Amino acid sequence: MEYTAIQNVYNVWETKNKITRPAKKELFFEVIEQMANLFTAGSFYYFIFNLEQLEMELVHQDVKKVLGVEPEKLTVNKLLSLLHPEDLDRLHEKEAKAADFLLNKITKNDIPFYKVVYLMRLKHAGGTYKTILHQAVTLVVSEDGKIQKVLHIHTDVSYLNMQVDHRISFISNKRPSFYSLDTDDKFQPLKNNCKQQLTGRETEILQKMAEGKDINSIASELFISPHTVKTHKKNILRKSGCNNITEVVARCVREGAI
Repeated sequence: MEYTAIQNVYNVWETKNKITRPAKKELFFEVIEQMANLFTAGSFYYFIFNLEQLEMELVHQDVKKVLGVEPEKLTVNKLLSLLHPEDLDRLHEKEAKAADFLLNKITKNDIPFYKVVYLMRLKHAGGTYKTILHQAVTLVVSEDGKIQKVLHIHTDVSYLNMQVDHRISFISNKRPSFYSLDTDDKFQPLKNNCKQQLTGRETEILQKMAEGKDINSIASELFISPHTVKTHKKNILRKSGCNNITEVVARCVREGAI
């Protein structure tokens, strides 16, 4: 069963994104860690996935902290084997959806503007499953318009108690974003997303709450009163329609708002 699920994922990569004219441009590795820090809301590691060779490159050392795996031992097969069986069985559907969007729904020039986001569970060396926010952004597009190298960033969001589903988002700061799509959904931008609902100040306060800071600490950092922070909190809950801040944080993390 696991072999079949893994082969389904490889089939998506090898058929839908077959590279015939690879780009020759070298990556600027010194900017990778700076980019990774912009995509995270917790402990994370990253790696570059070479889709021409179907191999990992530049695996970040903090994979040891997140998954208990030595960087040099993290291969594509190893990572897939750590996936929760339910997530592995559906992974090829999400990857096919991503390939369809990036290769068929947008232009070649727009591919690097989007990050692909979904949730999954990976098994720690200690035996427990971690809830991981998977984010991937294309670094190199081949000359024939295929995805050649991708920066993958895996953030441990277990502390948010997010429900893992099999939805996928395509998020961009410069192009229309598509949030929380089922694999069968049409590509239609979600109008009421976190970025549009919350003000800059509300987003800032929510970010600090996501970091575990209490109302008094946030008030002190932002030079405002605790009462003002509480008012913002109420407004955040009202606008989002969520029952508590943890639920709002989970939603906004998924949508790339914080």
